[in-house]
Amino acid sequence: MRCAGWSPRVHAAPIAKGWILLATVVFSVPWCNGCNINRNSDSATHYPNRPPPAELEPVAVRTTPPGANEHRIVLDQHALEQLRNSAKRGSSAWHAVLAGCEEASKASVSSGYQGFVWADAVANLALCYHATSRQSYAKMAAVYLTALLNDRFEVGDGKGGASVVTHDSGYGIRTFAAYSALGYDWLRGTPGMTPELRARVLERLGEWLAWYSQKGYLKDKPTANYYWGYLTALSFAGISFAGEAPAADAWITQARRELEQHVLPTFQADLKGGGWPEGWQYGEYTAAEVALVAQVFRANALLDVPAKMPWLADNVAHHLHALLPDEQSVYDGGTWGEHPAKPSALALSAASIALEGIDDPHASEARFLIAHSLPRLSREQAFIGLLSDRTEAPLRDPRKTAATSLHLVGQGLSFMRSDWTKSAVWASFQAGPWLTPDHQDKDQGHFELWRGSDGLLVDGGDSEGSATINHNTLLIDDGGRVITYSPNQGVWGKHVQTARFADDGAVVVAVGDIGEAYAPQCADEGCKQRSVNQFSRTLVYVRPSLLVIDDRVLVDRPEVGVTWAAHLTTNPKITGILTSAVVGASRVDIHMLEPDATSAQAFREPTPTGEGPHRADHPWGPMWRIEVKSPTGARARRFLSFITVDSAGAESTAATHVTGEGLEGAFGRADKRSTAILFASASGTGSIALDGAALVVIVGLKPGQRYRVKTTPENGCIRQVALSRDGDLTATSGGFIRVLAPNGCT
Repeated sequence: MRCAGWSPRVHAAPIAKGWILLATVVFSVPWCNGCNINRNSDSATHYPNRPPPAELEPVAVRTTPPGANEHRIVLDQHALEQLRNSAKRGSSAWHAVLAGCEEASKASVSSGYQGFVWADAVANLALCYHATSRQSYAKMAAVYLTALLNDRFEVGDGKGGASVVTHDSGYGIRTFAAYSALGYDWLRGTPGMTPELRARVLERLGEWLAWYSQKGYLKDKPTANYYWGYLTALSFAGISFAGEAPAADAWITQARRELEQHVLPTFQADLKGGGWPEGWQYGEYTAAEVALVAQVFRANALLDVPAKMPWLADNVAHHLHALLPDEQSVYDGGTWGEHPAKPSALALSAASIALEGIDDPHASEARFLIAHSLPRLSREQAFIGLLSDRTEAPLRDPRKTAATSLHLVGQGLSFMRSDWTKSAVWASFQAGPWLTPDHQDKDQGHFELWRGSDGLLVDGGDSEGSATINHNTLLIDDGGRVITYSPNQGVWGKHVQTARFADDGAVVVAVGDIGEAYAPQCADEGCKQRSVNQFSRTLVYVRPSLLVIDDRVLVDRPEVGVTWAAHLTTNPKITGILTSAVVGASRVDIHMLEPDATSAQAFREPTPTGEGPHRADHPWGPMWRIEVKSPTGARARRFLSFITVDSAGAESTAATHVTGEGLEGAFGRADKRSTAILFASASGTGSIALDGAALVVIVGLKPGQRYRVKTTPENGCIRQVALSRDGDLTATSGGFIRVLAPNGCT
């Protein structure tokens, strides 16, 4: 049977054991030329050129029907044994799925958002059947599988069918199609899987996949969650029906082509180090889809995706570092409907399945975080938690070997903290390229600062607050002369990067090259016009609780407005260059040392900013935006802030801007010691007098270059610093050197 819309031309040669090799599959239906537009009304999506199709290695595709009890999507014999063991011992993961089975069995439940409730019902009931052999579970699973095929809101409403996945640009293909294929595979050989139901599943999959391949939103963008709904459905459909329908061969070959030619290269380049640019509200479910697709391709000997995709293992470290110290919330980059953003065990549960037997150390770390730091999957997608339930498998605490910072190279995202306690100071810094059409915030240069459960400087935007004005970075206003969404960043900053990152255990330095984030729309066509010629933000974190941020900006005209912005959830107190606020049990003090004699202002949000996702000010709760404006009249601008964190009852400390010859920066007290953060000139030489420093950090040096730092002590403190080249100290990869006073100066 050929599914509607497809016309595969297959070249094959038979081999033994019921498999054939497919070399190429060509589809007669052309790609849609008008589908890839951003649904945000005032922005078009611009894609990098995809590489031309390459010759695939032959793909082994099953040509004999599966056995009555054979399941190809995750449920191999080992998984079935583990499932039954979980049920026998009554694990919490089993009881979560069992509760879902009982709820879905009592009466027909509604579909939920885009069919997610029915998808869970099919998966849960099928697993309950396999764990208990109760036929009633299998029969109810078939009821909900039928609903996925024919209905939309209520079982039997007949409002679904061939067009059900077309709503919301095809988002529902990840439920209606993917779980129809999964349900067929998991219910094979059960009483409810009649020949008629089997035929209807195959027919619907053909209709849905044909439509999405032509008109589905972001069907060719591996960093978009929409794409993964489609690829999951395509993969599950091909693997579940392989050997039973000619269309399945084409589906498998197309899915493998996507993995080899687009997914793996994109993940290895754009997502190196882990992370998900849309934000992990979307990333958790998407990462689960990625992991399950990877696992079924490996398990069916089609392509060893887990071994070729470090991203799956990298996300274990990402989840560890993105988890805020209190373990009740997570870093909230990208789209989130709830703030503070809540953690989930979904991605790591699926990753532990995919990594089992491939990367057992990371699988054991994922299981540790699921067991000790992340909320269990108790309702939505509880079946994935059950499939990952391994009582005999080892757990390994990743904190025992992990550094207290992490940099994600692809996304340009850095995390750092003072320690692994629940009262730690935690900070983040974002400086990376535009990677995905939807849900990625316009937040390059954004930083956050927390102490324990207290959010001190936060992402101020709600799920609609993706514009730069909701973040802690610079607002650059040229009146719309060049910048498309002035004073906000656009979506054309493909060359933004974290130019340097290093952590020596006491100090973290991250340098972001951010100017291209303000590039105008014509940048995609190669225009050279820019209002922002340069924007470099250097973030220096001195453990445990000092943050110094140095911003250097060069605009094309002296009248362009440049504003430093940061967000708090309480009304701050502003006195001259000092802005202070208390949040919970913590306080933050911001000394704005540059520009000179400029006071901050605080605005209760939202403020009038214009319409649309690239301009609108959308706070998620009570929110104040601190603004410090740079004087106009010169093209070069500078901001230098000295930010300290302490307990709520602590007194604020002093900080000053210090200057010398070839060295200048911030000097103040933090953590009961005097600290100087100095920035070197391009010469890499200079000298400066200080008012007695216990710690000196010199930044802006050439990584790997050897330097000599001569200090003049007085009463055990550093009073004079002289920097020269060719000494015995080597600058780190972040371009800094750290020097301590010899006699315990405070």
